[in-house]
Amino acid sequence: MNNILEYLEDGDLPSVGENTITVQEEEDNTECFISNNKSNLHHSIIQIDKKQLLTIIRPINTIIESHRYFKPKYYIKEFLFEGFDVEIEELGQEEYGIEGLPKGFTRSVIFGLGLEKKYTILINTITKHFRQCERLNISRLRATKINQDNLIISYSDFEKIRKGIDRNQDLFYKEGQIAKESFIYDNIFNFLNPTKYPIIKLPPRKEVIYKVLRNTELRKSTESDKSALSLLKDTTDLSFLSILMSEFQEKINENHKEATYQSFFERNPILLTFFAGSPFVKFKNQAYIGGKSFDNSNGQYPDFLQKHKLTNNTFIVEIKTPQTQLLDKLAYRDTGVYNPSKHLSGSITQILTQKYQLETDISTLIKNAEDRNVEAYNVQGLLIIGNLESLTDKAMIRSFELFRNNQKNLRIVTYDECFEQLKTFVELLSNSINENANQSGD
Repeated sequence: MNNILEYLEDGDLPSVGENTITVQEEEDNTECFISNNKSNLHHSIIQIDKKQLLTIIRPINTIIESHRYFKPKYYIKEFLFEGFDVEIEELGQEEYGIEGLPKGFTRSVIFGLGLEKKYTILINTITKHFRQCERLNISRLRATKINQDNLIISYSDFEKIRKGIDRNQDLFYKEGQIAKESFIYDNIFNFLNPTKYPIIKLPPRKEVIYKVLRNTELRKSTESDKSALSLLKDTTDLSFLSILMSEFQEKINENHKEATYQSFFERNPILLTFFAGSPFVKFKNQAYIGGKSFDNSNGQYPDFLQKHKLTNNTFIVEIKTPQTQLLDKLAYRDTGVYNPSKHLSGSITQILTQKYQLETDISTLIKNAEDRNVEAYNVQGLLIIGNLESLTDKAMIRSFELFRNNQKNLRIVTYDECFEQLKTFVELLSNSINENANQSGD
């Protein structure tokens, strides 16, 4: 039925009226022929061995108007199915269908059998790389392999390929529909009344671009292609970072528990690498780094344990909330000096303890670890805590800057500082993209 619907989509149903089907049955063997008696054309299209569970189909073009009428549909002329219980069913009025083939194959005999249209890429790919292939064998009994001029594909591998084609077709179909709807909207509603119907900016789909580009052979690209791809990559990165920046800003403005912010950074580890200012990459979250006593207490678990990409040296990250108080509310003895809050000083002590335990117990930890390429050389730390905007006057800002800049091996940054750092980078990237785009257009 699927191949009939494909023809209906393109126009009128093609003519197959002169073709006739006959079925011959002998004990465990069944053979089906398609013929055009006027043209004296006969073709064995199906052979079934019920005892051996073997079926052969030989797809042909049965459309009378086609210049390839009664010729094989594909370079691969035969399809063999092993381990499939296949039957030919009479549908009425000399119409026959085949049942029991894997999903993806058409059922209507009068239209010559074969693969559904969207799966013909499988045949095209096989013949492109294995031109001498004469038979495709889909087997429930054997593993995938090349056997002289035959290609055997296990049923499980065929299903994996078929489902993969479905996923990719669905993905790009949806993208195509979105693009078409946007084009129609822009050229009717936005064109007639831009105020009432502003341009709708579509959300970026980075995974779609990735699927298109991941197998591109860039070494064979021209300089113009490379420039265009570079611009596409930068634009995609900009879209991704812009979305991430918006999400980060929302999180800062909301009041959540500490675990919510830890979860956000866990989902977006690129931010921690960015804020650390060095190529630190994710190593372990909530990793045990030592310190347990005999009663199994006092173990140290930093929020994030990162590792330097080049030196393997470790790096500790602790996350507090944007609402965490940075300084005491009252100045110390009316001197204009503000002490760090108990939350800030406690967080610093926590990281220093984690640093000490990690450096002390590193040899034991490595001994029992799967990844032993890790070091603990004078471990550095990052504390993300509070907001600078909570410091309401110059004296408070001065006290905070003096305090944090005197910390050794520890960087203290606030959430609004992190946001400004990300925002500045996005703006620089955007300006660079605009300049490159203008140069490309010249």
